Amino acid sequence: MMEPRPWLSHLALRHPDDPRVVAVRRAPALSRSALCAWLGLVACAAPAPAPRSADAPATATLVGQSEAERFLPLKHDTVFSYAAWLSESPHPEQLILQVERRSPERASLRSGNSIKRIELSADGARLLGGGYLLKVPLTPGARWTGPAGQVRISGMNQAVQVQAGHFVGCLETTELAGPGSANARAIVTTYCPEVGIVKFRIDAGERQEKFELKSFGPRVDVDDL
Repeated sequence: MMEPRPWLSHLALRHPDDPRVVAVRRAPALSRSALCAWLGLVACAAPAPAPRSADAPATATLVGQSEAERFLPLKHDTVFSYAAWLSESPHPEQLILQVERRSPERASLRSGNSIKRIELSADGARLLGGGYLLKVPLTPGARWTGPAGQVRISGMNQAVQVQAGHFVGCLETTELAGPGSANARAIVTTYCPEVGIVKFRIDAGERQEKFELKSFGPRVDVDDL
């Protein structure tokens, strides 16, 4: 598995929510439907971002890491950059996700002002709004209730090549949302060990939107550059 690519100094920008730190290049706004699906939402909300605590831990370690957390480690202050191909745009855009984890049992994924909160436990990773992203046991064909519909493990031990690198031993899930309705779609997510979400695709009839990991690593403080 490839090591995370470090953030390059020329990408450094002051984050609008914290003048001391940088995340990554400011990304263009994504479509609301794509961002909602990416964050595992049936209906999107955009709560105001919580203020950063001065004494936030550098990382949170879960004693007895679950099998699910191996594929979704959610380490505090990790920033993920994804290339996003949207149906309404001829050129790829960029999605930035930042992990906030202030306790072993809770984590948040932030994209701009949108935040998705996740609960981590021995049986998997669950959105606080309802539905599991991953639920043990992670075996071929395993099924569970996800944020938008029924999820099944559709692939295991996969090799994945994206801009961020080459990854092996990856797990794929397929979630069917709104079957039989005009809004029916399949949401295919690829998780790689000790990394997290590496690929994500939404298939809705002839319309397809996809995301692929470009780079990931710790958030950088401008004072250290």
